[in-house]
Amino acid sequence: MLAVLMAINFADKSLLGLAAVPLMRDLDLSPSEFGLAGSIFFLLYGIAGVAVGFLGNRFSSTRLLMIIALAWSVSMAPLLLAPTLGGLLVSRLLLGAAEGPTAPIAGHAVQKWFTDTRRSVPTAMIFLGSGVGVALAAPLLTPLIDNFGWKSAVWVMAALSLLWAIAWKFIGREGPLDTYSAAAEVINSAESGPEKRLPYRQLFGATSWWAPMLALAPGYFAFAMFSVWGPSYLVTGLGFSSSKMGLLIAVYGAVAAVGFIAFSWLSGNLVNRGYSTRWARGVYIGVVVTVSGLILVASMSIGSGMLAAWLMLIGFGLSNTVYSIGYLLVAEVSPVQQRSAMLATFNSVVTAGAVLAPSLGGLLVDHAGTPAEGYRTAFLFCGLLLIVGGIGAALFTRPDRDRRRLGLPATQQS
Repeated sequence: MLAVLMAINFADKSLLGLAAVPLMRDLDLSPSEFGLAGSIFFLLYGIAGVAVGFLGNRFSSTRLLMIIALAWSVSMAPLLLAPTLGGLLVSRLLLGAAEGPTAPIAGHAVQKWFTDTRRSVPTAMIFLGSGVGVALAAPLLTPLIDNFGWKSAVWVMAALSLLWAIAWKFIGREGPLDTYSAAAEVINSAESGPEKRLPYRQLFGATSWWAPMLALAPGYFAFAMFSVWGPSYLVTGLGFSSSKMGLLIAVYGAVAAVGFIAFSWLSGNLVNRGYSTRWARGVYIGVVVTVSGLILVASMSIGSGMLAAWLMLIGFGLSNTVYSIGYLLVAEVSPVQQRSAMLATFNSVVTAGAVLAPSLGGLLVDHAGTPAEGYRTAFLFCGLLLIVGGIGAALFTRPDRDRRRLGLPATQQS
């Protein structure tokens, strides 16, 4: 259910980019105005994520997730009732506020069911939904948009959110692992006692909280850039038809979906074989993100043709495949009663750059000699950010040292 929720979440995010050409035509929008609509989605995204994350420390994640899904459905109304730039901006603003808390609350919920050494793949299964959502949205929503208009796709996404909330009412449950010691498989049971709360200034100072951001923030910046401008680049920059574009975007989703599971499984396998989480999670994140940046830079160097398109899709697709491993690193240094807030704050900081990405892309397209040049400049910038951030995460993430400094119990992966 949580994977399906994330699939709907990312299909919603992708919808704006998939409908870019007819939406800009119908509402008479310039690239800069359309970029603003992409950016405003993230304006309240992080703020709402933090606010609801702290609520998740006190209230049932099951109930919060149902409210979130209902809010998604309602947020579609302004665009459907007032199909103007104003309606679009209000709708995207409300949708971003509703979707901002989704990933951290879902991550917190699933981690109540699995101990630390067993949660790599289950956590990744949530984010698998993001890749599946993009992979399915592109080929399914694009024909719908082409044949029945972009409003039909908006109605479909609103209905899916509502149906999920109804199903979750009957299916959703809270997990039993509600203390750090229970979830972390402590080596010495004598060390496990009542759950203790730690000052947030100490928790936020842990490298397991801030260092993965160096890689994952550029990854989310790249996702925001691609979700808004990737489809347009394939059509107006590389000359593909809208139907071909839908299939190519599905490649991006497939790379992301397979990567989420494969990379998380390998990371979990390394932990179970005795590798420290510094290498199996921290350095691992850095390497994957750096490689994705190198592939993206290579695709922009080629410039045109099918090879450039495939490399671009693979580079963007890989950039977020280790996102769930960042959640595992944060959970390593978070008492369960504070984990929802820790994950939500982490997610909000990581996604903050997405406020700028679509607008930056629109400005670059507006001021470039040709739209294709503007897209390539924007995507090249994303690739360079990924390389620098990936190297930084690999160098600075030290979860073992964090646990000792915070006085958390020694665990099996220590």
